[in-house]
Amino acid sequence: MKIYIVFCFSIIFFSCQRHYTDNKVILEAEKILDNSPDSAYNLLNSIHNPQKLSTADYAAWCLQYTHACYKLQKEFTSDSIIRVSVKYYRNSKLKKQSGTAYYLLGCVTELLCKKKEAMEAYKEAENVLSHTNNNKLKGLVQFSLGYLCMEEETYNKSLFYFKKSLHYFNQSKNIKYAAYSYREISKMYNQLDYPFDSVMYYSNLALKTSKAAGDSTNYYYILANQGKLLYTKDYYQSKECLLKGFRFFPNQRYSYSAYLAYIYSKIYNMDSANYYLKLSLSEPESSPYKVIGLHAAALIAESRNDYKKAYKYLEKSYVLRDSNFKQNLISKLHIIDKQYDFTQKEIENKSLKIANQTKVIWIVSLAVSFLIVLVLFLLFRSRSKQKQAEDEMEKQRLTLERETIETQNLQKRELLKVKTQNKIENTLAFNRLNKTLLAQGKMELFLQEITKQSTLSEKDWPNFIQEVDKLFESRISKLKTAFNALTDSDCVVIALICLEISIPDSCLLLNMNKNTLYNRRKTIKLRLGLDADTDLDKWIDDYMTNK
Repeated sequence: MKIYIVFCFSIIFFSCQRHYTDNKVILEAEKILDNSPDSAYNLLNSIHNPQKLSTADYAAWCLQYTHACYKLQKEFTSDSIIRVSVKYYRNSKLKKQSGTAYYLLGCVTELLCKKKEAMEAYKEAENVLSHTNNNKLKGLVQFSLGYLCMEEETYNKSLFYFKKSLHYFNQSKNIKYAAYSYREISKMYNQLDYPFDSVMYYSNLALKTSKAAGDSTNYYYILANQGKLLYTKDYYQSKECLLKGFRFFPNQRYSYSAYLAYIYSKIYNMDSANYYLKLSLSEPESSPYKVIGLHAAALIAESRNDYKKAYKYLEKSYVLRDSNFKQNLISKLHIIDKQYDFTQKEIENKSLKIANQTKVIWIVSLAVSFLIVLVLFLLFRSRSKQKQAEDEMEKQRLTLERETIETQNLQKRELLKVKTQNKIENTLAFNRLNKTLLAQGKMELFLQEITKQSTLSEKDWPNFIQEVDKLFESRISKLKTAFNALTDSDCVVIALICLEISIPDSCLLLNMNKNTLYNRRKTIKLRLGLDADTDLDKWIDDYMTNK
């Protein structure tokens, strides 16, 4: 009954766990999405009636389909599709998918001009992704937050987010995205009146990184932006940068033409200045670059000694600049009011979220308490069974140990019995000899018999070496195989060393003097490739004991 309850509870618990998808088409689309978003888009569209898929598969389809559409810059008319994914992955263990869903929700709502909802979605993505190591996606979220703050003209916050995005892009080693972060940091430094060297430092880093990444669009954009930064400091370098931007971005030629008209008028190239001035002045009055164009027109008129016309252009440029300044001031005040309202609503939302979280915590606490009790019960059962198994193992170990000791004692008794019988037989033979010792021939016969049974003769040495070799796990044979120069006589000496037979006893056994034995030992060292100073006994002992 208990097992049945545990089984039912496990089914209920695990059925509530959300999973990603096993759909091969969706997984293949996800795999190729970064490099081939158009192919991924076609793959996802090949699934007819995706809403009829399982809940998990449909949530995954919505996630990848929205991502593909965003990468392909498709037009969004609603955020309903990505909200399916957001709802499914919310509060699940699928942190990567949940973070991606919130990020894409932010992207879609931003395109739909719902800035507040976009900010909230990016913040949720930031919170969810903090539990993952997906640094690339973290960087994209921070970059999007920075871009939103830049649009709201809260440049300090924007700079903060762009620097965080750079940190994550560097961690993910994505130099293409890092170049964009460098670029925007440079722009924020310029907006916040940081030293010009700092502005150019980050701009040059952006230029270098985008070139390394092979991102020509970003490279020429940064180059043209440097032209704008340098237009009052280095006319010739600024001109070269702006001309590249003018050629690479034809839809922005009006803004570049204002700067080029101003620069050409400064370097007294009035034909080029007039050419670009005509393009610049064709812009609407609300253009922020109109002031620069009017200033260039004044310089051109001044070069022709038409001071009256020059004065009119200057007057018009200053009036337009003052108008733009007032408009910017009003816009900033409006943004501050909006920011205050947004902050108040954020405080209210946090209070509501805390209340909801308290309820969730209580429910989770009850569930966890039940699980803890269940786990403790199962642990108690498991330990009880483990204790019984350990007792049984200990009993078997003691039985085996007792049987082993009995076997060893039996072997010792048998060996003692054999030795005793040998001694008795030798004693009986010796006593018989003493009683019947009538002729010298019988004494010699007895000594030969004793010698045969109790001593080693020259023909017995090979058997002796084999027995010692077995005793030391065939290490003498392995040594002889490793060192072909070793002879059978050398192996006899090595066997005696293994058995710790002293040199005097070895001389008696081998029937040789000490000098001859020492010379033999030196020869063995040479054949083993040892130094003359090496202790042969210690070396062989280490080899035989495998130290």
